[in-house]
Amino acid sequence: MGNWHLAGPFLKLCITRPKRVLKGLFHFTMEEDCRKHVVDTYGLSKGLPTIDIRDIAPNLDDTITHYTYLDGTSRVTDFALLRALAKRYPQGRYIEFGSWRGESLANVAPLMKEIIAMSFGQADMKKIGAPEPAVRAAHMYSKALPNIRIIEHNTQTYDFSQFKGTCDLIFVDADHQYPGVTIDTRNAFTLLKDEKSIIVWHDYGLGYEKPNWQVFRGILDGAPSDEHRKRIFHVSNTLCAIYLPEAVKSSYPEVGWPTKTFTVRITTDPA
Repeated sequence: MGNWHLAGPFLKLCITRPKRVLKGLFHFTMEEDCRKHVVDTYGLSKGLPTIDIRDIAPNLDDTITHYTYLDGTSRVTDFALLRALAKRYPQGRYIEFGSWRGESLANVAPLMKEIIAMSFGQADMKKIGAPEPAVRAAHMYSKALPNIRIIEHNTQTYDFSQFKGTCDLIFVDADHQYPGVTIDTRNAFTLLKDEKSIIVWHDYGLGYEKPNWQVFRGILDGAPSDEHRKRIFHVSNTLCAIYLPEAVKSSYPEVGWPTKTFTVRITTDPA
């Protein structure tokens, strides 16, 4: 029978909600265009090769705080990854593109010497139509951190020259559309301090095992060279892609087949 029964509702939506329909079609077109570009240009039809999170954090046993379980935040394993990497640089500098409420900053800040957060301020959030509670939540968990510098600016237009070649760990989590990710990626690579420095991109995955093609293309097109692209991987059990200095094992795991399980302890605290 197929889905012909949806033809009527679809046509009705085209008449009653044309902007919503066009927005959905635009998103689908962008995703398909980016997927085709990645496959045709880089041959990565299955996404990035995956490295096991245990190879980055072999003795993973940590506590995540300031976790909201709300839209717009990272997964628990994403924070665990960031904390494992932050522990490599206790005297280092961390910079985050797109911080909003600041959950990830609150988790990383106790582990590194200097934290820089770049994100829209409340005025810019209002300009783009963010709802009032979202505007009010800006920097909610990060503004009181003792070692943080908050810069309210668009990462795509900011002049990063003062930070070039000075950052140990970079977390890219701002715009998730292809053009923005490309710009943020180009900037991120200029900030790397040395051969031990790392970049992490959030939302490379739409889920744990499915690429977000717009973000994926932006990462690849924004990387300086094929030599850099060869060092970019997906981290298992997270939504993150990573640029790593060390040689690592990678593969394409069977989709849906678990290779490990996690134990999660959950409590609640006042916001």
